Amino acid sequence: MTGKSVALANCSKTYLASALCLAALLLSGCSTPSVPNEATAGSALQINADELEKQLKEFVKDDSKAKVISDSQLRKSIPEAQAWIEGLKVSPSKCGVTFAAPVTEQLAKAKMSAVEFEDRYLTVAVYQDEEALQAQWESEAKASADCARYSVTINGKTLAYHLAKQPTKTMAPFNDAYVVTSSDGSQTQQQLMVRAAQGNVMVGIQQQTTAEQTQERLQDASERIDALFAELE
Repeated sequence: MTGKSVALANCSKTYLASALCLAALLLSGCSTPSVPNEATAGSALQINADELEKQLKEFVKDDSKAKVISDSQLRKSIPEAQAWIEGLKVSPSKCGVTFAAPVTEQLAKAKMSAVEFEDRYLTVAVYQDEEALQAQWESEAKASADCARYSVTINGKTLAYHLAKQPTKTMAPFNDAYVVTSSDGSQTQQQLMVRAAQGNVMVGIQQQTTAEQTQERLQDASERIDALFAELE
């Protein structure tokens, strides 16, 4: 969870999901992976974009307000989302955006989809193989110590961020969660960021929270992630 990811809560809702998927798929960051649990990574999930969209629609069928955003819909808004992300000024800079490879090259190796709920976003990234996801996860651990506090300047407005790691556990072998507090000096907001990886699949949830809501929402996010992994098996 990094400056580039959490700052996305301030961008236009029309391409927030695309920006979140870009952050998950393409960028180096500042989160530290937890120690894998006893679950094995399992075999890589083989699924195409249409199948992923169908399974997500099945997953949220009981929520009339949930909107599934397909791989193709996300890709259409990615250029705008990428331009917005690259326009962020992050300090220290190592906590910001680095497009390590051409976007098209990276996107060709993964399938993605998202769900816009009334109060949260869920994103799914299916990598080409388990090694690609593991490499991404490991790359995001390198700068964790330096990115617990950082600032992001957006359209001339600077926000200060603080990441507080939260205990979390899902059925997946890799998990992490953070409460991200942002402040512009007059107003403070908190976002709960939870993600888990199993095999070649990464699932993430982002939603607003408060100190009183965090533990309940953390448990709910973990349960939703477990349910989705079970759906994708």
